[in-house]
Amino acid sequence: MTSFFTNLPTYLLASVVLLGAFSRFTHGEHTPQFYAFQEYHAPDDGSTGAKITPIIDLLVGLSLLFGSKAVRLSAASISLGLCAVGLVVQMKAGKEYNADIALVALAAISVLSQLRRR
Repeated sequence: MTSFFTNLPTYLLASVVLLGAFSRFTHGEHTPQFYAFQEYHAPDDGSTGAKITPIIDLLVGLSLLFGSKAVRLSAASISLGLCAVGLVVQMKAGKEYNADIALVALAAISVLSQLRRR
């Protein structure tokens, strides 16, 4: 049971990342509000970035759930980096970024919890 609570931030981060992948793959058909949040950040315009984002999200999310300790730490670190970049982009664009702060905090807590397990 202790392992579950130790990994809870990582499981929550994996849930958000996998939700993002699912939302992008289905173009928001089943997750309209989350897809609107994603569209606000980065339009699903058919560009290369828009095409590879859900694939990266899927790989990172699965790594967070099923990876070894080192893989989980790497995936959490990648998530932290990407969320931090997203936060900076939103701030520079003058857009709403409260949710981005929460994502960065969750990713940072996940990294710290994985470091603590080493």
